[in-house]
Amino acid sequence: MSLSGLVPLTLQATAQPESVFAPSQIPSKYATTGIKVIPSAVFGRILSFLSARQITRVHHVCKDWRNLSLVNECCLDLSGVHKLSDSNLKTILDKASGTRITSLNLSNCNNITDAALAYLVTLTSLSSLDLSGCYNITDAGVAHLSKLTLLSSFSAFLDITDVGLAHLVTLTSLSSLDLTCANITDAGLIHLLKLTLLSSLYLNQCGDITDAGLAHLSKLTLLSSLDLSWCTITDTGLAHLVTLISLNSLNLSECRNITDAGLFHLKTLTSLSSLNLRGCNITDAGLFHLKTLTSLSSLNLRGCNITDAGLAHLGALTSLRSLDLSDCYKITDAGLADLSKLTSLNSLLLEDLGITLDAAKAFRALQA
Repeated sequence: MSLSGLVPLTLQATAQPESVFAPSQIPSKYATTGIKVIPSAVFGRILSFLSARQITRVHHVCKDWRNLSLVNECCLDLSGVHKLSDSNLKTILDKASGTRITSLNLSNCNNITDAALAYLVTLTSLSSLDLSGCYNITDAGVAHLSKLTLLSSFSAFLDITDVGLAHLVTLTSLSSLDLTCANITDAGLIHLLKLTLLSSLYLNQCGDITDAGLAHLSKLTLLSSLDLSWCTITDTGLAHLVTLISLNSLNLSECRNITDAGLFHLKTLTSLSSLNLRGCNITDAGLFHLKTLTSLSSLNLRGCNITDAGLAHLGALTSLRSLDLSDCYKITDAGLADLSKLTSLNSLLLEDLGITLDAAKAFRALQA
């Protein structure tokens, strides 16, 4: 039961926000002459100093400015082009020579190999790279990326190892790193310590990551989003996270060795807005430790061993907007009534429970 309120190849410009200038605000001398008041060579030089967000604002000043700025920056999306070969990619990049490519998506281009990544070294303005699902890429290919020092986002859903992680230490601008399903170990995580700007780190399904690895992550104090789902961690490992006071999203889904005792270490992470405990070994006693996390807006307890009594501990989480209690077989109609205090709740998942329709209607009435 769910109660809820509420062409393979594309070359495109970055997303455009609303215009920073209204037409009436543009001085008349520029509105009539446009880019002609600035030589194109000078204009291109100016663009090289602007961020991606600032350039998208330039698009809205006038048509000429937009056209010239698009020549200098673009996003190249080749995702899902399964027949894309190394030579095909080289040809495409050669044709785009002179274009300021800031984002490249090669996800699920599973025909490219390490050799293809050698062609990326000329993309010195690249800030975002997605290689997820490119299963022929190995540590040797990742080595070619070490010179892309402006990369701020890298998705590497690859079979890379600790050796591959060592090649990333020069990418000190990285703020988002996705290592889903990587064949890395605790020893490899020590290489991340030089990536001091990391705010998002995804280690889901990295089955060789244990408590010892989390000790290395404790020093990445700017982390705001951390995904450890399906990692082999225990309550002891969670003790290393107490220093990550900027965390607002933590995914511990299917970390089956996490128990009530582990949640004690989370109570100081008061900035958390999203917490996923799906499939963890959590009981009513563990929910008591969540009472201090009053900023939580999303909580997933699917499959946890909790009862109606445990739901009483959630009453303090008045910011909750989404709650998943599916497969919590001990929850009954009586427990649902205790959730009526959560007046901000607009999504409540109760799949595979014995909640009656009358109880669900009564819950809605109490919230109204």
